[in-house]
Amino acid sequence: MMKTNKRIHLITLVFTVSILLLASCSRYYYQPNAVSMPMLKDKNDANLAVNGRLGTGSADNNRDYSSVFNFHGAYSPVKYLGLMTTLSTYNYSMANEDPSTGDVDAYAMLFEGGVGGYYPIFERSNGLALIADTYVGYGGGRLNSDVNMRFNRTFIQPGIHLRFSFVDVGIALRYSGIKYTNFDANGMSEEYIENQGLTNITDGRKSFFEPAFTIRGGYKFIKGQFQIVGATPMHEDKWKSNKSLVTFGVFFSIDELMKLKSK
Repeated sequence: MMKTNKRIHLITLVFTVSILLLASCSRYYYQPNAVSMPMLKDKNDANLAVNGRLGTGSADNNRDYSSVFNFHGAYSPVKYLGLMTTLSTYNYSMANEDPSTGDVDAYAMLFEGGVGGYYPIFERSNGLALIADTYVGYGGGRLNSDVNMRFNRTFIQPGIHLRFSFVDVGIALRYSGIKYTNFDANGMSEEYIENQGLTNITDGRKSFFEPAFTIRGGYKFIKGQFQIVGATPMHEDKWKSNKSLVTFGVFFSIDELMKLKSK
């Protein structure tokens, strides 16, 4: 009974923290997107994932909205080789815009691809497998808000994953380097740009350490997914970045579905 109560308390705590993270929405010049976790383990493995989150916030009896959506795809053309791609979008909608103060709607998108290798450390006939992988990738996108910018991002992502028949758990340690270009002040004053810490935002590549924890549960070819990603800046710039992202979504294993259909 005590163990059951402890589990209930733990689940309640995780749920409460997740809701608190989802319930707020703010504008940032960078926030991590969901980390792609292919968890490939054999040739012709292929999967798709869709995840995201919705957020709300209020000020002066007005309600603002934000949304994040991520679309992931992965495929292994030959054993030990993995390919993956991601499209991420971010929207922030304000109830009352005020361009003079920079309080305006925001939109950002990122498209990137990666290539890497995976290695099953062990694999059992009952579906249990421990897999190590590392991916490197590159992508680009844009941000339109109080200021407008384009950017590109490089990343390296080592990870380790435990796969069961109905549950998957994975940890990835992504290191991202983002480079901003084509900075457009969008009519904002020099004083505003300086106060936001944006004066030198296009100088050099900004680095972030982004660990991610992912858990999936469901049937073999379709599983619900929960992920939390952290983002620790490895630079000293003063512009705002979001330090975490929580997403919920669905994971589809195309190869598992094809195996079921062929039986």
